[in-house]
Amino acid sequence: MKRHIALLASLLLLTCTAAIAQDYVPTPVTVSSEKVKLNGKVYYAHLVLERQTIFSIAKAYGVTEQDLYEANPNLREAGLQKGSILLIPVSKQDGTAEEPDEVRNEAASSQQVEYKEHTVRWYEDIDDIARRYDVSVQEIMDFNHLKTRKLTTRQVLRIPLRKNGVPVTTPVVPAQGTDVEQNGTDSREAVPETDLNSGEQADENPHFISHPKDVVDFSLLLPLKVGNTATEANMDFYSGVLMALKDLEAEGLKVNMHVYDLYAGMPDVDALCKSDFVLGPVASRDVEVMLQMIDGRVPLISPLDQRAASLATNYRRFIQAPAGAENQYEDLAQWVQEDFNNGDKILFVSEKNASNSQAAVNIRSAMARRELHYQIMNYAISDGRALPDSLARCLVRSGVNRVVVASENEAFVGDVVRNLGIMLGRGFDIVMYAPSKVRNFDSIDGTALHDVSSHISTAYHVNYGSPEVDGFVRAYRALFRTEPSQFAFQGYDTARYFVRNVARHGSAWTHKLGLERSHGLHTDFLFEADDNDGCHNIAIRRIVYQPDYTTILLK
Repeated sequence: MKRHIALLASLLLLTCTAAIAQDYVPTPVTVSSEKVKLNGKVYYAHLVLERQTIFSIAKAYGVTEQDLYEANPNLREAGLQKGSILLIPVSKQDGTAEEPDEVRNEAASSQQVEYKEHTVRWYEDIDDIARRYDVSVQEIMDFNHLKTRKLTTRQVLRIPLRKNGVPVTTPVVPAQGTDVEQNGTDSREAVPETDLNSGEQADENPHFISHPKDVVDFSLLLPLKVGNTATEANMDFYSGVLMALKDLEAEGLKVNMHVYDLYAGMPDVDALCKSDFVLGPVASRDVEVMLQMIDGRVPLISPLDQRAASLATNYRRFIQAPAGAENQYEDLAQWVQEDFNNGDKILFVSEKNASNSQAAVNIRSAMARRELHYQIMNYAISDGRALPDSLARCLVRSGVNRVVVASENEAFVGDVVRNLGIMLGRGFDIVMYAPSKVRNFDSIDGTALHDVSSHISTAYHVNYGSPEVDGFVRAYRALFRTEPSQFAFQGYDTARYFVRNVARHGSAWTHKLGLERSHGLHTDFLFEADDNDGCHNIAIRRIVYQPDYTTILLK
């Protein structure tokens, strides 16, 4: 049964909810008729009015927020100022922006052969992609005019389609008013068009066209029994969601959130299925129950429990928001490969009699896929004093020893860190790569992680040095009179990300999640689709414990 917020939270939360419910009337954005040309590029000159937002301006002009930041270098730091002039890049559909001749020629040549676009993932190389689509590496390189085999993450490749070993071709029909070469082919690639009045944007897949929504409606499922200390994390998550809604409405978005307390029993399924999406529950066992009940009628997002990732195999329209452990292991292996230099040594350390643990198996598999050459060292804590000498014989003095710790056993990892510290004292250059759980091991001295230059791949990390995080912490303190926990950050990031995607893409939102990586305060989002019309997050953050006892976020 649906519970109102007034029955679930303190007076403080009631105050926040009431504030969120107030009407917010943003200033409409009118597309400027003034254009300027700078450095060969054409821009609209937009006069910023009070209560206009970066989101609303970008939406009105049919550009992305990133486009605005790139055209206005001081915007991110100074923010949007009333009365200032904002440069808005003129989109291609206005017919002003010209494509370079080489781009037009490339489009003309590749239009003759049908192709599929593939976005390169962080763990793929060109050989992986060629095998996947049953084409040769050389075909991919020629079709995309690649000079080297090196690819970058999020690079979009055109993969030529083949049928019975023969390339699939289609005739090119020139559009009215376009330049046509003598052989009858269009000399320019068709540009997707945007109707600013209707809000409809053409997409590479005609079945999933974006139709922005004026009001986003979602359901939040949490166990929120007041007075139960076990629900403190859930209340923090809920508070983070409220903060997200407050900021979203300040951007001009309208949001209806329906809160259900799972302690009061299961909510009405028909009511849930009227939502744009369901956020929660938080525990994997409760997530599975809800997936069975809604039976794919509405997307369900698992916001916290990484173990819920396995449910994607059996249930439709399931979205796993936190990146799973396997993705972290994949990133760890990729990181080692990226850092490796000639003369370095990779040492794979695992616990004796526990080499078949999930961490050990998955990390070794990820390293094998990258054809990394490494030495294996299995030992038990009981091996005692002889271990440092054995470890020293496995290391090199001429390069960096990149030690991969394939264990999530606190006592064992602590012993590895201690022994690596001894190796540092003997003059070896050490860098340790380890799973994210290592950060939460209380028995390991934090300075020791810095001493061995720990490299951690993790789904979560808050960079307290960033202005965005500082602003959130200050606002959270002022509103709730306490410090935000990691659950509050996750509630904020998750609600904000999914609400904005629904507002931007409407019913097609689930098919747009993998287009670009989105950076939150606590976690990043980059989704990969599965076979059940769902998707899972593959975005991983990398943090480094530096010898000067600072911690930096690399990505």
